[in-house]
Amino acid sequence: MNIKPLFADPNLLHLERVSSEPDRITIILKTKSKQALCPQCHSPTAHLHSRYVRRLADLPWFGVAVQVEVQARRLYCRRVECPQRIFCERIPTFVAPYARRTLRLNDALRLIGLAVGGEAGSRLAIALGMSVSPDTIIKMIRQIQLPTPPAPRVIGVDDWAKHKGQSYGTILVDLERRSTIDLLPDREASSLATWLKQNPGVEFISRDRAGAYADGARQGAPSAVQIADRWHLSSNMTDAVERFLNTKHSCLRQAVSRVDNTAGAAEEPRAGIRDTKRPSKVELWNERRRARYEQVQTLHRQGASIQAISRELRMHRRTVRMMLQSEACPERATPSKRQSRIDRHLNYLSRRWAEGCHNSAQLRREIRSQGYRGSESSVRHFVARWRASLPDGLKRARSGPNSPPPKTGGKKIVASARRTTWLLLRDAKKLEAEERAFVEHLVEMSPVIAEAQILAQEFNRILKQRDQAAFPGWMERASQSRIPEMKSLAAGIERDRAAVVAALAHEWSNGATEGHINRLKTLKRAMYGRAKFDLLRIKVLAGSCPCCN
Repeated sequence: MNIKPLFADPNLLHLERVSSEPDRITIILKTKSKQALCPQCHSPTAHLHSRYVRRLADLPWFGVAVQVEVQARRLYCRRVECPQRIFCERIPTFVAPYARRTLRLNDALRLIGLAVGGEAGSRLAIALGMSVSPDTIIKMIRQIQLPTPPAPRVIGVDDWAKHKGQSYGTILVDLERRSTIDLLPDREASSLATWLKQNPGVEFISRDRAGAYADGARQGAPSAVQIADRWHLSSNMTDAVERFLNTKHSCLRQAVSRVDNTAGAAEEPRAGIRDTKRPSKVELWNERRRARYEQVQTLHRQGASIQAISRELRMHRRTVRMMLQSEACPERATPSKRQSRIDRHLNYLSRRWAEGCHNSAQLRREIRSQGYRGSESSVRHFVARWRASLPDGLKRARSGPNSPPPKTGGKKIVASARRTTWLLLRDAKKLEAEERAFVEHLVEMSPVIAEAQILAQEFNRILKQRDQAAFPGWMERASQSRIPEMKSLAAGIERDRAAVVAALAHEWSNGATEGHINRLKTLKRAMYGRAKFDLLRIKVLAGSCPCCN
């Protein structure tokens, strides 16, 4: 029988027999070579001392566990100066010394551990016929010897959260090979500088605008070109516009009112309903917020400092400062309604309701022929508000005389600073009619908001097109603008100007780095509380190295 497909080295092993039991298959092997090498002096010998049986676990066969019994030998080493007098015969291509599992079974368990972790890996291995504990799989992962990666030329640097808001580490990614090359236990400048000194040859470093990474790159690789990540720059601009709009809530509300009045979307409340309706959580929150706003303004007029107001009202200093800078009390906007499958059939349903068809089952059958794939209960809940406006004699009827459907306005505009920021920065051609009208009213009412929109859109265009020629002019306009947030952003960019200019001149960015951070988070959360730094580092690096896969 040819045993080459079964075992790594058929020249060393001879198959004696195979026995089968309901829960286990036993394979009995015998070594073939007459001589063996001493593990100490590597001299050959054939002087037999005794024989013994090694029982090893091997890969399962058709889901049944396999045990291999190897009839190995003990031999004498005849070399006088060798300290090893008696040794056991080695089979290096099949099993390691003193091991209870074959090499290929260990490799399979190690791959399972790298893929799904210890607890899940143990359950998966047992289901496949390989009995192993979670601790053993973790031990195997920690025994992996990581190869030395090639010296990187372009690296991406970013932080990742060990415990969000408490402790952070640093990930280093080879942007040319798009693989993780190392994890650092913190995000200090000294750690990055030490790593760069130990790994010379880095020419480009893509990073966010954190000062620690800038200092570390400058200390560890002074000749390398630092590149500010363009996505982080765009995010900084978005945050600046949002902070600015947080001081313009009165303008946002006025713009929404103009849109509602123009489109006729504002509906008169039904008599006797709104007075008895309980206030929503958002309305209660806004009421408390307005009271706090008045308290802050009163204390400030009395001469109290921001720190004193913070202690008095138990508020964060940033919140106090934001309220003092705002023209009106910042209020939370009512959440927008999610898109529904019924929205595309709204015009048809309104026409049929006006014609007198008030049966939700019939309406559902009609719009189902037009592509609707929702349930009848969704249609019933949707038309319930229309049925409430019917005369009392028709509220229980499924059909009746013509009754006008309630007014259906356009998409409700949410006047929050975050939502308005996205509307201002987005291309006007991609906005819906109500959103476009809202933006037009907003920039018409406030020239300062119009200036912020122009600066933000121009900055994003420069980043997208990598327009180096337009960058100095934008910096000058932002520095001289009437918007404090834009001046602050321009001052920060000025301090890191060389890296920002390099971002416009070179193609490298931290996109691949962000992808590897997402992968790192997935591994960390799948490790069932065993995400210690050393174990996480091995899993991340072994998964990125083709030699370990």
